[in-house]
Amino acid sequence: MKKIDLLYLSQKEVIDVGLSMKDAISIVEDVFREHGFKQFENPPKPGIHPLSDAFIHAMPGYLPRKNAGGLKWVSGFASNYKYDLPTIMGLIILNDVNTGQPLAVMDGGYITNMRTAAASAVAAKYLANKDAKVLGIVGAGIQARYHLLSLKEVLGEIEVVRIFDVNSEVSQRLLDMMSAQVPFEIQICQSNQEVIEGADVVVTATGWLQEPIFKEKWLESGTLVLPVHTRGWEPATLSKVDKFIVDDFQQFDSFVGGADGFYSPLPSLHAELGEIVIGEKTGRETHEERIIDFNVGIAIHDVSMASGVFKRAKEKGLGTLLPFMEDNLPFA
Repeated sequence: MKKIDLLYLSQKEVIDVGLSMKDAISIVEDVFREHGFKQFENPPKPGIHPLSDAFIHAMPGYLPRKNAGGLKWVSGFASNYKYDLPTIMGLIILNDVNTGQPLAVMDGGYITNMRTAAASAVAAKYLANKDAKVLGIVGAGIQARYHLLSLKEVLGEIEVVRIFDVNSEVSQRLLDMMSAQVPFEIQICQSNQEVIEGADVVVTATGWLQEPIFKEKWLESGTLVLPVHTRGWEPATLSKVDKFIVDDFQQFDSFVGGADGFYSPLPSLHAELGEIVIGEKTGRETHEERIIDFNVGIAIHDVSMASGVFKRAKEKGLGTLLPFMEDNLPFA
């Protein structure tokens, strides 16, 4: 048997390949297209839950027409700030889909943040009013910052962004860090309601919520709601808006559907986002529609992004080649 190596890419090396937010949005939209045509394997995430507010999930995905397959092993621990650690950490493994050979292992944190915000940008492209001027974001952490970068690419008429976080220092940090990165005014608000009422697009980028804290009555005509995490909205919101959309219904249902799920019973689904991207289902049809689109996060986005990183890393000579298997297994 020949010697087998795999490529290791650190977080810095993943960043250094130079994947831009525009690149990420293009990749994610293309993957939504594959999802719409049902050219994928993306089983719901199995996982373990060592703490009540924590998870470690396995996210396998396969895109046959792109010859891309792999797995993200990702954790989310809300209390990690106590240890000066990021809330979300993960690794992505890529495999050769013809032989199963592991090709690369790389940091998944940067890819996760990029593709999550890019998914919201794709949703906004198809579901937001083109003249949207007010963006509201609840939660001022890293996803709020990446969403500013992604949504500025597709919402060209935004004039002001309202921000609220229960930690005022986090809101101020976002203001200081991102004001020079975006072409619109950033305003710090004092409540969820102040952010959401009157906003044309609403992003709820909070951590794990035990109770619904966002109210359907705050949503005005024409609003697009993009929850980054599944929980937090009043369950009735899903049936009272004009269109209820998700990235992958099987996965969404496994998380918060079922007999005793957070949003149980789920209303009728209008569409998966990929069906809208390929034109099989309608997106926004009127200026007045209120739409909610949950992008829970699908592994095929991570796999496709990681494949692009892997290709660029090889072209640029980035990464460390690690020995993996040699012909020295006892009794082989």
